[in-house]
Amino acid sequence: MDASTVTVGASRPVRPDIPRGTGVAWRLAPLADRRRVDVLLRVFGATSLPTGVNQGRLTAMGLPSEITDVALRKIRTVAQWDIGWTWAAQRFLGEARAHHRLGQDHAAALAERHAALAYHLAGLLVFDDPRKMRTLRASASSLYARTLPVLHPAVRRVDVAWRTSVLPGYLALPENASGPVPLAVLLNGTSTSKEETLLWSAAFLAHDLAVLALDWPGSGESALTVPPTPDCDDFTDGVIALANAHPGIDASRVALVGFSLGGAVAAFAAANDRRIGAVVAVTPPYDPRPWLARAQPLLRQHLAAIAGGETQAAHLAAAFALPGIVERARCPMLVIGAGRDLIVPPQEAIRYCAAAGERGTLLWYRDGSHGLYEMLPDWTAEAARWLTSVLLGITPSTWVDEPHGPAIAAM
Repeated sequence: MDASTVTVGASRPVRPDIPRGTGVAWRLAPLADRRRVDVLLRVFGATSLPTGVNQGRLTAMGLPSEITDVALRKIRTVAQWDIGWTWAAQRFLGEARAHHRLGQDHAAALAERHAALAYHLAGLLVFDDPRKMRTLRASASSLYARTLPVLHPAVRRVDVAWRTSVLPGYLALPENASGPVPLAVLLNGTSTSKEETLLWSAAFLAHDLAVLALDWPGSGESALTVPPTPDCDDFTDGVIALANAHPGIDASRVALVGFSLGGAVAAFAAANDRRIGAVVAVTPPYDPRPWLARAQPLLRQHLAAIAGGETQAAHLAAAFALPGIVERARCPMLVIGAGRDLIVPPQEAIRYCAAAGERGTLLWYRDGSHGLYEMLPDWTAEAARWLTSVLLGITPSTWVDEPHGPAIAAM
């Protein structure tokens, strides 16, 4: 079957629709160097910046627009990105102090969480100052952890053993579960972290799935102690051990939900660990080698800052290539793609699903952008329903057609 062809149901062949403008934007992407982006910022402001930080993502974080809008207006060059978001974090912390003085503990904790997420955003475009990047990451993770006893008292901070180190995570279980439940492990991308993915857990919990928001090796808070590496598929040993030790989790039903690059991490892990029962990959890369040099320069700088240089970033991208890896996995895979993805080419999700063959299911959002933040309630609910069906041994439906138009289909 042609990798770009999807068979929906028994007799409705369709081709996932990629808007023509997406191709034009990808052809122009290499022109968006730092000098041109600075001009764009001076004319249109930071809301036009191609960073993957869109209004949908800010809304998913729960950040109040009256402060984020001001922060974005303050950013007139790429170099001012972290300054604008640090200003926002300080503003939120000021609000938290005021709430504390009034004895308003919940409001104070919410403002502190906003500050943590603002610090997280501030680090996204820090390219040449590793110390600043580490400071922002540490501030974000420590502040966020401080809010959990008030905002999410049922969520536990956990450390997942990995070789001689540990990976930080947050574990949440559904309320009133009538026995051990399956576990969905949320794996972030390069610009996300467990503090962000934990906020996506509502739909999974509502479908009686436990959630482990985990920073895989070299991502999020774990980057403070571990460099990014594709040689980390054995992190599932620690995940399974954690599940076995918890009476509320069914360790025989563990799924990986990989976001962006986390989708590649999930594929490697599933290919090498038959205990993984299912994989969900959200706007994942499949093989970055042919297209990374044509991606947005700011994205390439972001990857270089994480990897330790442009050469290391290229090696890292090549090491995460999935040809031959997805085929080795034996579990069902749900791949969620976005037709207007300007961070990872939309065709990558189609190729990922095609490589999975009859085990693959494609959920396609024609007008979605990378990460599908603007459609987060929808895709998390669809993913949770699919996982529940697969992990309980029930064949999922091969056709779902929502009013706004995502299509789900067996490849």
